[in-house]
Amino acid sequence: MTEAADAQPACSGSLLVSVPKAGTHMVLKLYARAGYLNVGWGEVDPSDYRIPREQLARDLLQSPPVAAIVEEFWYLKPGVILDLLRDHAKIQIGDTKGLTLTGENAEPAVQAAWKEIRKLSDTTLFVPRLVVSTHQFSWDAGWRFLAGWGRTGVPSVVYCYRDPRAQIVSMIRFLAESEFMTKHPWMRVYRPILQNLGSMDRMLSFAISDSTFPFRDAYKQNRWLLYHPNVLKLRFEDLVGEEGGGSRLSQAAAIERWATFLAVDVPAEKLARGLFGGTATFNQGRVDSWRDVFKEHHLRAFEREFGDVLVDYGYAGD
Repeated sequence: MTEAADAQPACSGSLLVSVPKAGTHMVLKLYARAGYLNVGWGEVDPSDYRIPREQLARDLLQSPPVAAIVEEFWYLKPGVILDLLRDHAKIQIGDTKGLTLTGENAEPAVQAAWKEIRKLSDTTLFVPRLVVSTHQFSWDAGWRFLAGWGRTGVPSVVYCYRDPRAQIVSMIRFLAESEFMTKHPWMRVYRPILQNLGSMDRMLSFAISDSTFPFRDAYKQNRWLLYHPNVLKLRFEDLVGEEGGGSRLSQAAAIERWATFLAVDVPAEKLARGLFGGTATFNQGRVDSWRDVFKEHHLRAFEREFGDVLVDYGYAGD
């Protein structure tokens, strides 16, 4: 593992909004290699952290005013405070799924700590070297967060997306085949359905038409991020590099834009090395892999349902 001294502090914390199956883990690798601690959706292999995750967590808990809360509630384990901070960050952006310790049934000490953590503003929550990751962020779900962001520019917001046709194919394969998150409600509901349908032809027709298919509306809910001038946009197709069917030059340019946006001072070649693949939810990750399974009737159905998305995101006509 590279020494911690190689990682330079970033200008602020960051919010990563990444459509699922659109390179979330690739971008989180970049953050980890730049010395960021991730909370929220997605996991990072310990070997990808330039600074050990335990040290990053300690740094977060020692940053003011979080340190004052830790001191006041010294009898709570640091992991509890860290979980509460994560829940607070998720609530700030309207992501209330998967909250852990909060609620009326929590112990009195945890409820008291939660009350203090909820007082943290976004500028104090999103400290340097912290990235909060989520999959979709409707602007009207996090009005308090957006008020602070518009006023201070903190945190730095990054949006990652992929050709929606490739994304839906990848999501189908994930739900039908992956051994990751097997107890999640998505799997409980959709794995039996998809496996019963059997062929990719039938599964794809179902997913395109199903109004509740997981993250079906993510592209539309995240549309404001695509057009906002203060949000950095990253395309999966640019990040995958030659191993994923892209190009080395496009990958280098995308990483350079990301590093410049976050004031990350880590050599691009270190950030890019082994970026493609190697994560728990990875399947194929190939650019244009959707062409292998889409038939003419799928294309027509997708155009009816998501033609506006293809136009907005620049994939129409491909």
